Amino acid sequence: MNSRRDIWLVVGLLIALIAVTAITSIQSGKQTTLPSYYSQSNQPDGARALRVWLETLQFSVLADELETATFTPPQQAHLLFMLEPDPLGAEDFIRLDEWVKNGNVLVIAGNNIGGLELARHYDFQPVFHDAIFPAAAQAAPLLLFPPIPALPPLQTDTSFNSQRLDFVPYLVAGEQALMVAFELGRGQVILISAARPFSNQGLKETGSAELILNILSITQARGPVWFDEWHHGVRGTQNQVIGPDNWLRYTASGHALLFVVVVVFLGLILQGRIFGRPVPVVRAARRRAPLEYISAIANLGIRAGHRTDVLAQYHASLKRGLGRRYRLDPTTPDDQYVAQLGNYNPGLDQPALLALLSRLTQPHPSEGEMLKLASEVADWLQGSQSNHS
Repeated sequence: MNSRRDIWLVVGLLIALIAVTAITSIQSGKQTTLPSYYSQSNQPDGARALRVWLETLQFSVLADELETATFTPPQQAHLLFMLEPDPLGAEDFIRLDEWVKNGNVLVIAGNNIGGLELARHYDFQPVFHDAIFPAAAQAAPLLLFPPIPALPPLQTDTSFNSQRLDFVPYLVAGEQALMVAFELGRGQVILISAARPFSNQGLKETGSAELILNILSITQARGPVWFDEWHHGVRGTQNQVIGPDNWLRYTASGHALLFVVVVVFLGLILQGRIFGRPVPVVRAARRRAPLEYISAIANLGIRAGHRTDVLAQYHASLKRGLGRRYRLDPTTPDDQYVAQLGNYNPGLDQPALLALLSRLTQPHPSEGEMLKLASEVADWLQGSQSNHS
């Protein structure tokens, strides 16, 4: 039965792999998945509309690809857009700062990991909120070229907080800064926590074009524009996607590999095979006799030297047992307790009981004395029970 099940499982996995491979091949022939905010992407989250629009505004837009093996902003560029970039390396920060300090303008938009790393690099701490800001407002009447009829929906839940005193807030939500600008050397950095207005879909919304024109007016940069696609995983002269993570996300073969891993994992779950050798069940060991536990507890008491505490327990047990019938309080002093008990039981040997109670309170008794006193307490309690019966 299990062998037949294994055969059907293998056949099902092969069919699934063949189907995934065929679908992936068909899709790869039709289109390639492009990174978000890629300036050559016509998808809703691409930025090709912004690139074409800047070209119509007589901005020179440089090619995407870098001919170098490392990230280096082109020296001929004077305006750099970093839209939802991937995380930067330590050397990338150094080259980027040097480029800005030479008199260039950097626009950082987005609240993904890379964008937030850049914000922290420039001493702006991101503040995350529970919900997306419903609307933004101008901190001051600074965005006037051209006037913005209505600010676009930024679709962000992140604001910036900083101890710096040299920045200018442009967009706010209440007291939270959403867009700031500051100088770095001879250059300028503009930081905005939303990249949606720069996308193909966002650029269609009311106020997005005016906001971008105001950003261009703030920067006063008319020189060549460059879109950072290096930190979108697009590198090389053939728009080659570099890096295992980008290869998995943006290539058909990477998608196929992910599908294969998922199918194999599901097959293992359906198969229900164990991932290691079976652990034999431990046979039930011989149970210890109750006397062994009692002896162990007694030995622990002997080692701890709790004889005084044990006698105090016998002392209290004796008074409770003898006075239970007469509802006597066992916490009454011994002499008063014995006198009260004698009133109820005239035949009680009061001196003997009082002496026993006194010996039960002696400090540092020996082991033999403790056993002898325990035996006498047992005799007194047994005698009391026989008298009551």
